[in-house]
Amino acid sequence: MHVHLQSHMHVSLQRLLLAFPLAVSAAHGRLVLRRRGYERVLLPGQQLTIEPFETFALHLDGSSTQPAACTLEIQRMIPAAQQECLHHRICKRVFLQPHYAWNAAFIAERLGMSTAQLRRMLFSQGTALTELCRTQRLMRLLFEVMAGDAGIGDARRRVGWPASSDLDCAFYDRFGLSMEAASRLAVARAAQRRRSVA
Repeated sequence: MHVHLQSHMHVSLQRLLLAFPLAVSAAHGRLVLRRRGYERVLLPGQQLTIEPFETFALHLDGSSTQPAACTLEIQRMIPAAQQECLHHRICKRVFLQPHYAWNAAFIAERLGMSTAQLRRMLFSQGTALTELCRTQRLMRLLFEVMAGDAGIGDARRRVGWPASSDLDCAFYDRFGLSMEAASRLAVARAAQRRRSVA
């Protein structure tokens, strides 16, 4: 899964947390990655791989005369291995199949354990099932929206977000920009596809 982003203004994506390695490639303009308390500027042509479960922020620093562009590619989207810690296994499954009804009983059944055992193990690892599912559904939604292949309404359904929950607010709180702003980052690629077909 990969997306091409372009911005003619300053855009920041905050609190990105993927369950798979992510290759970030700078195309042109200024691209800044923040992780582990430091910033790194990626020059055009440079690539950096972010390890799974490493929180980072991405800043596209473009202008009307010099847009910033990059490519994000999720690598090795393989299901979790049995030896991985429980919350990593759950995150990978939710990201790959976000439309499922991910709850403790559903996950426990798939992992061959009781619901109580699942909750105890997650608690001992310092995490909550609700937050794992929420984060990975939002991450999947971000990539779906930025890919620009479907409308925002279709993307919402594909990630299984509950209808009663305020998705717009959750998305903004997580990433620091609206879904509409995230979808506009991919508009240039969609326009290029339309031009190449004509």
